[in-house]
Amino acid sequence: MSFFDRLVRNVDLMPRLAQRLGIDWAERMDRSPYAAAEYRHALMRCAECPNDGTCRAWVERAHQADAAPDYCLNKEMLQRLAKDTEKQG
Repeated sequence: MSFFDRLVRNVDLMPRLAQRLGIDWAERMDRSPYAAAEYRHALMRCAECPNDGTCRAWVERAHQADAAPDYCLNKEMLQRLAKDTEKQG
C-alpha cells in the first residue's frame, strides 16, 4: 500500500485517538497558529505507522485514555498536548 493510500485510510485515526486523550484539534487550531502544522505532521507520522490495524482496534475499544499506546509514533506529542489541554481546562 502506498503512503498516499495509508494517509487516506488513516486520516480519521489520529484525530480519533487524540480525542480519546481529551485533545480537541479544532479548539487547538482556533487558539494557535502553529496547531495546523502540528496536526499535519501528526497525520503524516500516523500514515507511516506499521500498527494502524492495532491502533484502529485500540481506538474502537478505548472511549477515554490517559496515554496513547506505546507503539504510537505521535505518543510524545499527544502526551504534551493532553497536558496542555488539562492546563487550559
